[in-house]
Amino acid sequence: MLQKIRESFDLRELAYPSNLLTLVRIALIGPTIRHLLRQDESHKALGIIALGMGTDAIDGPIARARGEVSSLGQFLDPIADKVTLDGVAVALSVRHGFPWWVTYLLLARDAGILTGSTLIFRRSAYITTSLWTGKMTTASLSMTLLLYMLDAHPWARRLLNFTLVPLAISWVQYGTRYWRWLREPQEPRSHS
Repeated sequence: MLQKIRESFDLRELAYPSNLLTLVRIALIGPTIRHLLRQDESHKALGIIALGMGTDAIDGPIARARGEVSSLGQFLDPIADKVTLDGVAVALSVRHGFPWWVTYLLLARDAGILTGSTLIFRRSAYITTSLWTGKMTTASLSMTLLLYMLDAHPWARRLLNFTLVPLAISWVQYGTRYWRWLREPQEPRSHS
């Protein structure tokens, strides 16, 4: 696996501004969760999350504008998104009333996506891309989690109910993607 990683990624890509922004977003996960778990520090977490969302919004356009869309960036960006959302969901379940059953669904889905993507990568060095429902879930869930941080529970619950639709569809779509790949162990086709 390490050999395949070395062959697939050029470590010089770490110096690309877009990938540095993604690494900053990953580094912000710990402080965000720490502030969410402390009494009366949600405002600090909101500031850090706003910074992280800003880096997420501009890393892709920067990579495209500079001609630096890279395999490493395609690999790191979705991991940063998933780990951030999963960590925030756990912290909000602990301190802010976010439903644990939704956190468990999210963790299971993301573990499945990462496992499936890793298996595909191990066999073919192919980096799977996000599906539209995954992107929609990420955007909607981000807004839902922000509302829970603000203790805007009636609105947060309403948006959470909406978010469950793309979350459920993404479960099916990602599951179907990996099931097809397992049945036909050839190089997977793009599912953009």
